[in-house]
Amino acid sequence: MNNYFFNRLARYWNNWKLLTFRKFFYLPHIVTTREKRFFAALALISIASGATFFGRIFYAVTNPAPKIGGTYAEGILKEPRAINPVLAVSDADRDLSRLVFSGLLAYDGNGALKTDLAERYEISEDAKSYTVTLKKNSVWHDGQPLDADDVIFTIQTIQNPAFKSPLRPNWQGVQIEKLDRFTLRFTLRAPYAPFIENLTVGIIPKHVWEKVSPEQAGLNEFNLKPVGSGPFQYDSLKQQPDGTLIWYQLTRNPRYYGTGPYISTVVFYFFPTEDDLIGAWRRGDIDGFGPVTPARIPELSRKNSVVLQIQVPRLFGIFFNDSKSKVLADRRVRQAILHALNKKEIAQTAVSGGATPLDSPLPWLGEETAVSSELSYNPDEAKQLLTQAGWVDQNGDGIREKKALLSSRNQKTTGAKNKKTLPSGQPAGAASKDPSVLRLTLTTSDWPDLLQTAEKIKEMLAKVGMEVQIEKKSFADLETTVIRPRNFEMLLFGQVYGYEPDPFAFWHSSQVKDPGLNVALYANRKADRLLEEARQTSNPAERNDILRQFSAIVSQDVPAVFLFSQLYFYLIPANIQGVNITKISLPANRFADISEWYLKTKRVLKR
Repeated sequence: MNNYFFNRLARYWNNWKLLTFRKFFYLPHIVTTREKRFFAALALISIASGATFFGRIFYAVTNPAPKIGGTYAEGILKEPRAINPVLAVSDADRDLSRLVFSGLLAYDGNGALKTDLAERYEISEDAKSYTVTLKKNSVWHDGQPLDADDVIFTIQTIQNPAFKSPLRPNWQGVQIEKLDRFTLRFTLRAPYAPFIENLTVGIIPKHVWEKVSPEQAGLNEFNLKPVGSGPFQYDSLKQQPDGTLIWYQLTRNPRYYGTGPYISTVVFYFFPTEDDLIGAWRRGDIDGFGPVTPARIPELSRKNSVVLQIQVPRLFGIFFNDSKSKVLADRRVRQAILHALNKKEIAQTAVSGGATPLDSPLPWLGEETAVSSELSYNPDEAKQLLTQAGWVDQNGDGIREKKALLSSRNQKTTGAKNKKTLPSGQPAGAASKDPSVLRLTLTTSDWPDLLQTAEKIKEMLAKVGMEVQIEKKSFADLETTVIRPRNFEMLLFGQVYGYEPDPFAFWHSSQVKDPGLNVALYANRKADRLLEEARQTSNPAERNDILRQFSAIVSQDVPAVFLFSQLYFYLIPANIQGVNITKISLPANRFADISEWYLKTKRVLKR
């Protein structure tokens, strides 16, 4: 058979050598049907073999690389009002601002500092001055060049009290001067190690905003149709008749000075509730959203979606206000609350997973800053402390009463019940005015996870003889009627730190009044000195040692009970590549590296 095949092939070759070019056109009429099939099969085998061979070579010498194209749609709770880094106050404001505007520096998805608009920066030996040199190829979305004048204008706008920028406290006392068109120097009154994070603020264009007065700034159209220098630029939006935003579309910035962007279009849809948002995701109207409530992760798990678990320097705890409660002025009572709470159980159940129990106001320093959660949980110790403080359950109703006050009342009223019933319509916590009953009010937001945590706290404190009334508030009411005026006995709330953690605003005695964030009204001179020293220490290791000393003092004074830190859960489609997020300080920072995300790929030669 083999000889026959090669003989036929040799005969054909000898005959073809004698064919002229014109005679090739007559071949289909000369060869037999069997020969046609033979050569067709031979041609297909040759093509397939060649394709496989060259395909292997192609893949061997090339790598997949991002390709421009595709659309990503994300859902957001509530709508933005000011897509402007100087005026942004809500998560929605900051989310969109993060895509549209650039800072001098930036943090990547792993929390590492990198240059952005800045080409380089230098810090003086005394840590009081920061010299920044800008990239020379940066331009605004409208094509205008970006230079030092824009940076100076942005910072001066923030510092101007008439603009009411929420960032103003971060820039008080900072001087800025222009050295040349692309070089600036920031000068501080005293060394402040966390200042470097201030340089990540988004820069706004002077030529757009310089004619806008402070009175008009909040309502200016550029807050919804911004001009920035970031990886994405404003394209279009849709509103309801009352002006409420339905969706907001950004497109890639072709003038972007950095890597990418590769995604062509990013669209944001706005929803009033999480249920509405999840419904839109199920219909396929959006591709992703965050944060995801931990309890809902199982129902959102699909093969075409991924839920990222991202670390956040955020802690939740119970903050005490002994100016509103004489009971809490006794440190033994605060210690009893600490020992009565099983933080491990709270972290595992009250927030539906995704939480880590804490005993320190500084979770990023590690467990060595305070005793472990297993040791701090001791209900027998809690009961003993309350008894030492004079709180006992004499009438057997499960709630402790004050010995002295109870005896005095019994002398006047024989057989009277010590536990008062809260009248219908009376606000929560009103019954706590009865000084003989160990009853306190715990105020928190109406966020489901925090309400669930509050119920768990109430249940655990009841086991040691304390009655807790839960008072829930909307986030807006909580800020205006509770936190700012310090109108609470116990507050279940959170603290959010930046990439360069600075507990000064939360714990220094100078911050006890609004707009300071020392909601526990904590005052300790030694703690104050340590916080001031830490701010002026540029060496991270030395700064952390100082903060550990501060943490030990706070743990001893018990101005709060620190419960847990919680992860940020972010749902994205599985086909998005280039996403590398492990640590953020604010929800908006999930977009830190969005210019490197991509939906489509191409092959490029290996280097």
